[in-house]
Amino acid sequence: MPLSNVSDDERKSRFGLRTLLDTSRLLIESHDIDFILNNLLLISMGKLMVNRAAILWFHPKKNSHTVRTSKGRHGLPEEVTIRRDLFRKQATALCSEHPELDHVCKYGFELLIAIRNSERHFGFLALGPKMDQSAVTSEDIEVLESLVFMSAIAISNSELVSELKTANRKLDYKIQELFTLFDLSKSFNASIDRDEIKRIFKFTLLGQLFVRRFFLITHRHGEPRIESQNGLGLELTRDQMRTLFELDRNIVMVDDDLRRKQPFLEQAQIHLILKLNNEGQEPAVIGLGKRANGVEFEQTDLNFLISLGNLALMSIQKTYLLEDQIEKERMEEELSIARSIQQRLLPDKTPEIPNLQLAATNIPSYQVGGDYYDLIRDGNHNLTMAIADVTGKGVPASLLMANLQSVLHILQPFDIGLVDATGQINSLIFQNTPSDKFISFFWGRFHHETRTLRYVNAGHNPPILLRKGSEPQLLSEGGVLLGALPTMMPYKEQTVPLQKGDVVVMYTDGVTEAMNGEEEFDEHRLIACVQKRMEQHPGEIMEGIISDVTAFCDNRFTDDLTLIVCKVV
Repeated sequence: MPLSNVSDDERKSRFGLRTLLDTSRLLIESHDIDFILNNLLLISMGKLMVNRAAILWFHPKKNSHTVRTSKGRHGLPEEVTIRRDLFRKQATALCSEHPELDHVCKYGFELLIAIRNSERHFGFLALGPKMDQSAVTSEDIEVLESLVFMSAIAISNSELVSELKTANRKLDYKIQELFTLFDLSKSFNASIDRDEIKRIFKFTLLGQLFVRRFFLITHRHGEPRIESQNGLGLELTRDQMRTLFELDRNIVMVDDDLRRKQPFLEQAQIHLILKLNNEGQEPAVIGLGKRANGVEFEQTDLNFLISLGNLALMSIQKTYLLEDQIEKERMEEELSIARSIQQRLLPDKTPEIPNLQLAATNIPSYQVGGDYYDLIRDGNHNLTMAIADVTGKGVPASLLMANLQSVLHILQPFDIGLVDATGQINSLIFQNTPSDKFISFFWGRFHHETRTLRYVNAGHNPPILLRKGSEPQLLSEGGVLLGALPTMMPYKEQTVPLQKGDVVVMYTDGVTEAMNGEEEFDEHRLIACVQKRMEQHPGEIMEGIISDVTAFCDNRFTDDLTLIVCKVV
């Protein structure tokens, strides 16, 4: 139909439809909310021929509206409160029909149209009066409501696109973090240099998260220690570090209350504290200042920091474990050498003595023990026997045992009685060893011609003399432990005549104190073990004792085991 034959109403209707179609295409293609709102204003102003318009944007948290964009002078305040219940049943309100809108209308607005969809209220389109002073028609309102409805759809689409972009950015960031953690894991695992691991940790915080102030504190062997720090401006004390491990949460944002309790956090400008405890390992604490770019830490940042901290913690602990292993291997090598030297200090074989059969052994519970025995034959074929137990185990005990052995061998060629010699040995040990180091010591001299044993017992387990038809006799005469006190009173010596078939068993407490649960092997079992083997050779008696003790404690020795068994023949 030619345009000349179209009525004014039809012409206006066609113009309105074309406007809506063009507007819908324009709005749908745009994902910029400000662009959508600005075009809504311009098109509405053009359609209604007004010179004043504004978009009042709703803020749910404040339950109020603010002017987001406007055209023409209006003087609206920064915040505007509008009762939303006015628009629950209708989308449009004329100021002339709603006195409760006077606080908006007095700024020169005549018409308010709600911008909303089925789920959300976005705000209002506010329009001033027509420039020709004509009234707003129902057709005008219909077109404007259609424009607003399409704008609301476009705004929803725009927000959805924005959320998708944000989600994609977060996903990209998360993927980047995973790649970063993967690369860091390879770097940490490839390094056994603790300083290099700390350097990687430091520059990851600086470069990845823009954190300039931080510390990493580990808890090793019950003591806190700074592994890495930057920009703190102070040295943390041991007590200050301990308070960080006592925090009751794993993620702590430092607030005013915590700053009052721990002023050093304010001084160091620490904003966030993370407690790490990976797979039951000794814990660690990371303290972080604010980010240099001013961005607050988000949950993804916290997850990254925890993963980074755990990687660094495991790698640092790995270096300590490696050092411990190296130290252990070094100690084991030194102990092996010490054990070899110690074994050379013990008799390599039992000497042959007239009228006496011998057997002796030393079984350390550790690689290097504190037990000692010696068998020294003089030029007259008499025998000096000694057995001792040094306090402690390992290298210190073996050194003290070596000193005792050297003193005995120095004194042996000289004609010094047991009493005087024991006093001199005690004085030497007392003067040259710490107060917590001492030796239980027994020694005696067997004279083969008279079959007598002269002995001195310096606090040692009394050797047992067993004779057929008689009660066991304990050889306990002597004095105090070597090294416990200065020699103020002479030691006592005892002479014991021996008969054919007599058995003397000298031992350390590793024999009688071998445990089966809470029960000890004790002297009674030792005596019973020897009595049933009185007819055997000392070597067989000794093997029988070892067998019984081993069975009793299920081969779990907690102390050295040393035996000297001699039998008069």
